[in-house]
Amino acid sequence: MAALPSSPLSVQNTPKPPLNIPNQDPNHQRIQTLLTSLQNCTSIKQAKEIHASILRNGLQHQQDLCAKLLAFCAEPPSSQLASNSLIYATRIFEQLQDTATIFMYNTMIRSHAHRRDTAQAISLYNRMRHNGILPNNYTFTFLVKAATDLSTTTGLGRAIHAQSVIFGMPNSDVYIQTALLNMYTSGGNIAIARNVFDRMRHRTAATWNAMIAGYSKRGDVENARRLFDAMPDKDEQSWNIMVCGYAKIGEGDIAERLFEGMPTKTRPTWNAMIAGYAQDSKPVEALGVFRRMQVAGVRPDEITMVTVLPACSQLGALELGEWVHVYIDKNGFDSNVAVCNALIDMYAKCGSIDKAITVFNEMTERSVVSWNTIISGLAIHGRGKEAIELFAEMEKKGVVPDDLTFVGLLNACGHAGFIDRANVYFRKMREVYGIPPKMEHYGCLVDVLGRARHLNEAQELINCMPFEPNSVILGSLLSACRMCNDYMLGERVLKKLVELEPLNPGYYVLLSNMYASSGRWKDVIGIRNLMKSRGIEKIPGCSSIEVDNMVHEFVVGGKTHPHTQEIYAKLDEISEKLRSAGYIPDTSIVLFDLDEEEKAQNLSLHSEKLAVAFGLLKASPAKPIRVVKNLRVCRDCHAAIKLISEIYDREIIVRDRNRFHHFKDGACSCNDYW
Repeated sequence: MAALPSSPLSVQNTPKPPLNIPNQDPNHQRIQTLLTSLQNCTSIKQAKEIHASILRNGLQHQQDLCAKLLAFCAEPPSSQLASNSLIYATRIFEQLQDTATIFMYNTMIRSHAHRRDTAQAISLYNRMRHNGILPNNYTFTFLVKAATDLSTTTGLGRAIHAQSVIFGMPNSDVYIQTALLNMYTSGGNIAIARNVFDRMRHRTAATWNAMIAGYSKRGDVENARRLFDAMPDKDEQSWNIMVCGYAKIGEGDIAERLFEGMPTKTRPTWNAMIAGYAQDSKPVEALGVFRRMQVAGVRPDEITMVTVLPACSQLGALELGEWVHVYIDKNGFDSNVAVCNALIDMYAKCGSIDKAITVFNEMTERSVVSWNTIISGLAIHGRGKEAIELFAEMEKKGVVPDDLTFVGLLNACGHAGFIDRANVYFRKMREVYGIPPKMEHYGCLVDVLGRARHLNEAQELINCMPFEPNSVILGSLLSACRMCNDYMLGERVLKKLVELEPLNPGYYVLLSNMYASSGRWKDVIGIRNLMKSRGIEKIPGCSSIEVDNMVHEFVVGGKTHPHTQEIYAKLDEISEKLRSAGYIPDTSIVLFDLDEEEKAQNLSLHSEKLAVAFGLLKASPAKPIRVVKNLRVCRDCHAAIKLISEIYDREIIVRDRNRFHHFKDGACSCNDYW
């Protein structure tokens, strides 16, 4: 089929309707006045008044006037119009009945696409075709956008692509082609995206960037770099994509060289570098770039804040996070919903859940992400009852929950031991809100049952799932096996985990520990030899603590810290006071063939104990000691830190891999349920 001639468009926005109003029309002056009013309109209330005037004067059949009114009311959500503006636009559109033009249809399709209402966008397209109106390049650009947001490129996206081919547009319109590239790369169909790219007659910088970004998101920086090097006119975004891409895959040196070699460095470039390191779980490097950005005199913006705060979260760097919060307030970013959401997340993950609640309560506008973030924050702090109460308030305010809301709720139930409530939410998610359970929801429910030692129910749930269990679900089942001392099932689960993720050292260590617990030392040696032959190394326990805006890291038995001598002297003091208080080390968790004294010595040098000792030495007595650990806190450290909080009259907050533990006056917020 011959391609249609390329459309001479310079921007991807809905074109303004033509204003060919004949001068001899007796209503000409009145129409011009109404058009001018619409041009100056700033609110949906004013638009309704203009609409009323159109109806009073019998001008509802003036297509240009109605098209202008419709375009104003159907503005995307990013505008300052009221949220019900699209509802009003829909009423206007329905009143037009069979007189709607292609411009009007495109206006409505575009608005629904922006709002991620893909079903309505497709329905409008089908209705338009039924009424004999041919689509144009704008139609397909908006439809592809709708499919991209829904991430259904395999089915719906390809169907839209096929329709655009039927009407001869992909090879003639660069905007449709670029939209297709974004759709396929977002859906992970990189091969199809490359095919579209290679067939394009004309390419813009946006086209090249879409393809480069597609490779980069997959971690295929090699192909991204080839395209980047071949790109005739690199713009700032191209450089930013590559800098961020290398930083995300751990190639910090290459990212730095590209960064330094950029013709100009603007704020988005610095943001890309920070985001790359943060997404690669390198918070120290991310914060280092943030400091260099300030030294360079580049003023951070809202995007900078949203990328820096997660780095603070990863490190548990509350003091730095608080400084960023002050900066946000001073620069007026506190009205930005995304920034406030990042603040809530930072405070929750840095152990200051009460400040997270304060930020949430002070927000004048909240998204579903805001509710999800605070509910998840309450969950990891073991405040399940408050999370449940907040969800009830969320429903009362008419905020529709999504799948992540229920992940947070189920986690809250798991940490608090609310089995019945978890089952209620699991059913409600499906039956009331029509949200099909994903692997994460099943994983949460398995975890809830496992923590409560309901091993048989957990197995039954896994057997009823519509898909094969992943490593997260099997990991939750394994934890239940360990708590219930079902080593036979646990061994089978672990072997399956090793099959799923053969390079994950955690599973080999768990299997080795399970053998050690039952005295099967030959099997322990066999597992260690297997790890060695496969080049797999155990992840060492690591704990960090922030003191005076500096983050200090400790590993088990580590002696590289500048204050090592003081720390070990403090550990001796702590050990003596613990013994005097009746503390007996839980040597059963030391899974090495050692004598009792050696086991007790091994326990005393765990990374969290080193961090707590340093905190007692250097942290202000007026502030809690905050420790972040990369692994689950062990039973012995948990018992010891409870006593330490009472002996030294200090609040100690420990964040491990799963949750927060608030130790105070000899007790823990988890009530020993973790």
